[in-house]
Amino acid sequence: MIDPVRYKRILISLLKLLIIIELVSAFMVGVSGGGWDRFGIDMVIAGILYITWERITALIRERKELARRKVETAGQDLRIRDALFFSLLWSDQIMQEIPADRRRLVVSAFTLIAVGVVLAFLKVGTGLMPLVISGVIVLGGVNLLTWLVSLERVGKETLQTELRLAHSVQVSLMPKEQPVVKGFDVAGMSLPAQEVGGDLYDFSCLNNGREELCVSVVDVSGKGMEAAMSAVFTSGALASEIRQTDSPSAILTHLNRAVFKHSRRGQFVAFLLGTISVQEKKFHFANAGQTKPLLRRGGTLQWIDGRGVHFPLGMREDTAYEEFSLQLQPGDMLFLLTDGFTEAMNAGLESYGMERVEQSAGAVELDQLTAPEIIARLTDDVRQFAGDAPQHDDMTLVVIKAH
Repeated sequence: MIDPVRYKRILISLLKLLIIIELVSAFMVGVSGGGWDRFGIDMVIAGILYITWERITALIRERKELARRKVETAGQDLRIRDALFFSLLWSDQIMQEIPADRRRLVVSAFTLIAVGVVLAFLKVGTGLMPLVISGVIVLGGVNLLTWLVSLERVGKETLQTELRLAHSVQVSLMPKEQPVVKGFDVAGMSLPAQEVGGDLYDFSCLNNGREELCVSVVDVSGKGMEAAMSAVFTSGALASEIRQTDSPSAILTHLNRAVFKHSRRGQFVAFLLGTISVQEKKFHFANAGQTKPLLRRGGTLQWIDGRGVHFPLGMREDTAYEEFSLQLQPGDMLFLLTDGFTEAMNAGLESYGMERVEQSAGAVELDQLTAPEIIARLTDDVRQFAGDAPQHDDMTLVVIKAH
């Protein structure tokens, strides 16, 4: 069974072929001495058709997005005319967005409606029988479409329920308040996208006899409940590993083996784990595929590369991570962020990028702000850049400010 998109393409191709055949035939007639009148008329008609097609195509491009916005925002005030324009202008995209396992049923429904209309036009039979037969066939097609719409609505409601549960799980894993660390101002924030992912951050006090705070920034691949469950597993495994050792590199190395064994293939966890040493004023960290920390010191900004391999957790079972120590000075700011910041896009599909992160993090006025205020300033800057474009990935940021 051929879908409507292919019908349309076949019809357009046949029309082009017929025009070409007519032009060639008229040209051959002119060459053989039969006169060039037919060829000249055909060329004029072909030119008019070409110009008309180009104008219609340009007009459609201008009106397509407008028609879609009107339908999406109209709600109960949707007008039949707007629905008609939308369905005609977006016919190809509408068909392509239908799930593959439902597309054949949609085509069958449209086929039934078309057959019913044709039978009504041909009036096969006598009396009211043609109208009854065509009406039954059209009703069957409409009922089939209605059933498909109800299935999609149930599926959407199920997905929304799953996303709400995943969001609740995601929020429950993160701190309810900011930590108090002597000599430092530390704060974190995670802003879930519309499609909930697996971003999270956490603060843990290390029980090693020294004043140290463990900071983790995590980004689990995938969306929805699956990513949320992976985040739960990773968070629980981290809590267990912290009780065994206070070395970020050793913790990530052990976590990697656990994630590799318990996650399905192709699912990875980007993980940056660091400890703040109050007495030494140092930040010890290991990075497993997470965005590099950004250090602001005075008027300079530097992305800290760290050491060793940076594979995400779960990619290779035998990965051993290395540790990097960063001596912090009064006034230093450390930004730990996920790629939801750098890959945020505006309506023109332009990425926020690392350069804009640097510009926002390098603003002079940040010196006078607290860590939570700095996070709010950077987040607002990304939102202003994105405008009305939807947020497609979680945005997580931890700011460490040394006094």
